[in-house]
Amino acid sequence: MERASATPDLVDDECEMAYGAPRPRLREYVLGYRGYRLTSDRPRRRLEVPTDVVTLTIGFDGSLRLTDAVATTDSDSFGSVLAGLRRTATVAEHSGRLHGLAVSLTPQGAYRILGPALGDLNGRWTEAGAALPGRGERELVERLREAPSWKRRFALLDAYFDARFADGRLWDPSVSWAWEELRASHGRTPVRTLVDGTGWSRRRLEQRFREHLGLAPKQAADILRLQRALLAYERRPGWGGARIADHCGFYDQAHLVHAFRAMVGCPPTAFFASRRAAEAPEPTDRLAGRVTTAIQLVDHAHAL
Repeated sequence: MERASATPDLVDDECEMAYGAPRPRLREYVLGYRGYRLTSDRPRRRLEVPTDVVTLTIGFDGSLRLTDAVATTDSDSFGSVLAGLRRTATVAEHSGRLHGLAVSLTPQGAYRILGPALGDLNGRWTEAGAALPGRGERELVERLREAPSWKRRFALLDAYFDARFADGRLWDPSVSWAWEELRASHGRTPVRTLVDGTGWSRRRLEQRFREHLGLAPKQAADILRLQRALLAYERRPGWGGARIADHCGFYDQAHLVHAFRAMVGCPPTAFFASRRAAEAPEPTDRLAGRVTTAIQLVDHAHAL
């Protein structure tokens, strides 16, 4: 991904998007920046599936209502929000008018800023100001809001993360090893293998994972395996559910569909039908190389 230019990408007259990559030395921790300005009078709903990414959303105008797609009574509204790793999908709704930017962080990057407080998220969302306290963070939000261009905003974020990472905490080497084992196997490495490789007890491994990622190893593995299945459905439509299940480490197609529904709130057929039917102008997925989102328009009768 190249650095965003001073001129944003206009998807249409209701949607302005701009993308930027951090400076090279930050890319181990920051995956990308995404600026947006939506000026529609039609509400939007996005179904965001679990990913291995921590997202910091800084709002300039408008608010998001977030609801757990599985435990639908779990819901809250935010202007700016930090979302840690979650095992279940999120329904994000807004009025159609929304202005702000989103930062995609690796779990290691989020930990360098938050330290063990990242584990306190426990798979939940929190107001960004509460997660990133201090005068410097409040001043950053105001400077981002007042900046004359997306390019300038992304440069401000580069400087902010440069400073924060310089003194931030590093992951425990054993957690880093276990996480990379899970990522390399797309979630298929048994927890027993991670226990043996770290020399920790199963309880200790789970405790350290929760401190560093906010999730237990099994939950993190579930997210990685789901992401592999999503990409297979998207890129290998001729394979069929049984082959995808085998490819991604599920017992059979029924096991895959059951796990998908438990994490996303609907079966794979419904999720991808929603993606194909989307009429909203903004791009669907938040990150290149991942299936993250299905977008829906919302009737005015169901507006926020």
